[in-house]
Formats: sequence, C-alpha cells, structure tokens
Amino acid sequence: MIEIEHLWKTYRGQSQPALQDITLFIAGQERVGIIGANGSGKTTLFRLILNLLRPDRGRIVVQKETNLEQAKRHLGFVPEHQEGFQNFTPRELLTLAARMSGIAREDANRETQRLLQWIQLEEQQHQLIAGFSKGMIQRLQLALALVHQPAILLLDEPMSGLDPDGQRHLSELLRSLEGITLLYASHQLTDLEDLCDRVLIFHQGKLKADLKLSEQREEIFILETEPGILQLLERFRRVEIKDQRMRGSRVRLEIQLTPEDFQQLLSACRENHIPIQRIRSRSILQDLYQKYVALS
Repeated sequence: MIEIEHLWKTYRGQSQPALQDITLFIAGQERVGIIGANGSGKTTLFRLILNLLRPDRGRIVVQKETNLEQAKRHLGFVPEHQEGFQNFTPRELLTLAARMSGIAREDANRETQRLLQWIQLEEQQHQLIAGFSKGMIQRLQLALALVHQPAILLLDEPMSGLDPDGQRHLSELLRSLEGITLLYASHQLTDLEDLCDRVLIFHQGKLKADLKLSEQREEIFILETEPGILQLLERFRRVEIKDQRMRGSRVRLEIQLTPEDFQQLLSACRENHIPIQRIRSRSILQDLYQKYVALS
C-alpha cells in the first residue's frame, strides 16, 4: 500500500534532518502505530505522504502511484487540530467533502447520512460546529477522512485533548473499521497496543525499531501483595522485576513476564497462601520505546 525508500527531509534553516534515510513498507490492511517524542519526524512523514511537503531525497509510492497528488484519492487524514469548521454544520461539511470527491449528489446525501449515524451526530447534523466538544469534532474529522472511502487512513494524534469519554467513542469507531490500512501516530500507547498489529519507533528523525506486536510475548503486570512473594519470585527465572517498593506492610511490584508465566505465578501464590490485593497491567510499549531510544 505504501512504499518508502531512503527518505530524507531537512527544513530550511535547520541543520538536523527531520527525517533521515527512512525505508519502510506498509502492506494492505495493516494497522501500524507510530510513536516518538515531539520532533521525532512523525508529522513530517505524514506531510510527505500527503504531498504537503517535498522530500530532499527518496521515494514514496502510494497504491503503486508515484504521483502523490493523484495518490491523494487513496488517502484519508485525521489531523490533531483543524481550523475553519466553526461556521459549518456536520451535514454541510460532509456533503461538501463528498461532492468535492466527485461523488454524485444522491450518493453524497446517502453517504453523509450513513456517516452521521456512524459517528452518532445525527441529532446535531444541523448545528454549528462552533458549539461542539473536541470529541465531537474529532469524530466528524474521522467521517470527513472516510467520506471518499479511501484505502489508507492516516491519524496524527487523534486523541490529543480528548476527555476519557471522547477517547472511548473515537477508539470504538477506529476498532470498527474493516478493510482499511491504518497509520496511527500517537502518544496514547495503550490505544496503539489495542488497535495496531505493528509499531514503528521514531527518534530524532530516525526509524529506530519496527516491531510486530504479536511477537512481543511479555507483558507488564503490577501487583500489590505481601513481601513473601519476593522469595517465590526466585523460582521464576524469566521474570524481570521492573520496580519494587514497600507500601506499609505490602510490597508493590512491577514485573515483566509472559501471560503463561504470570498464571503460574498466581497459582504459586495461592498454594503458598500469599494474597494479592491488587492486579493491573500496563502497556509494554513504553519500555520498548525507552529501550530503543536509549540505544541512540
């Protein structure tokens, strides 16, 4: 779907390249997350794919097209921020976007209605967007990106500034998409882990790692329990203790291990009458990111 070979980009007046010799290939219907600090090159990559910037060197092919202006018909884009919507209604914007994409009037009306229902803005379809929450605007931006039924969807920090309810609604919509290729740049690592099959780690304009999440067997588990578990853990040589601290008479542990080893640990705790007061898990992506960035 997307082929990128030896891509370089340096902004005028900057000595450090925004992107340095990036080569990657995205297959059809892959869901690829992109993580990196601000200035790591994520947004620059999207702008180059969208033909909003020209590379200094390198090659981008989208759906076998080297003419990136023509290739835009295959792309949908959801930016972090969007200005200029305030004096329009959702129906006006969606109908306009459909007509500008070359969709016939009757089909445009039908597609607009379907998308309004999908993003749950049917009741607000004639209201000015100026009064909308950030979550409502992001759902509308997703619909606008999909109105011409693109094969590829680019998302640049779509959860930024959303409250928990807004994040939940948008995540549900993204998970419901089928038959589409996703490139999703985000700081929300849990969302990437839930939604994506593969993660690219960028740092200072370089692609530091290309990871298939299905191959990341270990997870991070956080436990609150009794100190007796520390002796028990000596039997589990494949467990890595990431953090350990006392909380009164209890110990808080952050451990890295496979789900299978974790189930064995829980069974051993029951057999040894070691109660666990609290269990939760967190994304391993933060640790992987720190690992590859530290290698820079």
